[in-house]
Amino acid sequence: MMRAALILSAILLPGAALAQQSQFQCSRTQYAPTASIEGKDGVFYRVQSDLRLQHPMDDIVVGQLAHLSRVLAEQGTTLIFVNVPTKGQAMPAYLPPEAAAYGYDAGTMQANYRDVIDRLTAAGVAAPDLMTAMLGAGPDEKVFFQADFHWTPAGARLAARAIGEMIRSHPAYADVTPVEFTSQEGPVEVAFSGLRRELQTFCKDSLPPVEATTWITTRAAEEVNDASDIFADAGGGEAAPAEAGTLDIFGTGEAEASLALVGTSFSDSSVNNFAGFLSEYAGIEAVNYAITGGNQFGAMTSYLTSREFAEDRPTFLVWENPIYNSLAQFGPVPMDELIAAAGPACDIETGAAPEGPDTLAARFEPGQLKPADAFLFDLGGEGSRVATVTLEGADGITRSIRIERGDRLRATGRFFLRLEPYWRPDLTRVAVTFDRPLRETSALTLCPTPKGDDS
Repeated sequence: MMRAALILSAILLPGAALAQQSQFQCSRTQYAPTASIEGKDGVFYRVQSDLRLQHPMDDIVVGQLAHLSRVLAEQGTTLIFVNVPTKGQAMPAYLPPEAAAYGYDAGTMQANYRDVIDRLTAAGVAAPDLMTAMLGAGPDEKVFFQADFHWTPAGARLAARAIGEMIRSHPAYADVTPVEFTSQEGPVEVAFSGLRRELQTFCKDSLPPVEATTWITTRAAEEVNDASDIFADAGGGEAAPAEAGTLDIFGTGEAEASLALVGTSFSDSSVNNFAGFLSEYAGIEAVNYAITGGNQFGAMTSYLTSREFAEDRPTFLVWENPIYNSLAQFGPVPMDELIAAAGPACDIETGAAPEGPDTLAARFEPGQLKPADAFLFDLGGEGSRVATVTLEGADGITRSIRIERGDRLRATGRFFLRLEPYWRPDLTRVAVTFDRPLRETSALTLCPTPKGDDS
């Protein structure tokens, strides 16, 4: 009877028969809100994100990224799409035996990552292979924190190096004069981790803190003459004093190439110095627009809809996104907005006129608007987080679309909408209602159809 009960327990509780003894007296972490298992040396893996075999990227999404890349390139910006691998893909050496009970298979997971990279590359999207770079870490070098899912400074450095190598080998780099940056060790810093706090409630002993020696990146006194020098093992020149050469994340010199970084908390953390390492290996100062908690689109939407982007487009745009943050989660509309924002200036007048204190409306002849048309609804300044668009046909039937920016996103006051998902041949009126009063510079304009638009 006892033997039968043990067998039944092993069947009902995945990994129960294979579970190793906890180093921190943890129990039932697989039932935590973020279900996790404890591996070797106190390394925890999330069941859903780190052990899942497939993180698919649909061919439709690949096509949208390729479309976005082409439209950006037409306006002088090269997109680098950075797929961050999971801890299970890039740091499998610390996995416990019980991971197999959850279906984990290193070969399958790593093949999934390479498949995504290969399909993006085949579609013309510059997508560096971070997983291979991170798997090349030293035997005692952890590329992710033990009780957190973010990369360590070591992981961030390896990722930045792979991205920098791709940027330097890209044809768009041919006219770039590289700038030398050097990174030096700084003080030890402890970062807050929601995952660690959550898991700690299932453990008697204190879990490893999210702690690391920080790095400080500064601009060297002299520019690099050979773009390959930055990847040599030999040391570089002496760094300029901090007050004269500290990396300025808020702007770049007008005469230099520019690099904008958008992404998630992987890019936004001060502990890992990812933006600094990226500047070092790319030879271009990285201006960091990443947003913690913005998920896959937060930082990218905030930046591409901003006036900064419209008025001063970067030479390179690095979009970091973990592979488990699906770009298909919210349907095609977020990518459609990015594509419209990435195209030429939306300056085609529509004759829009105010219809109340917060509403602009433009009228059209039936058949005048096409599915590929896109609109810019511009409050004329920052502050607006909601734009409600009303489309009206000749028969009087209307449809409303709400475009909203969450609290973590920047309220740029600029909203883009591509008509195709909502188009009908007899559209005669397009109106927008903001959550703020109109300004003198408020506008409702049409966007030119970019050459990269293959619709």
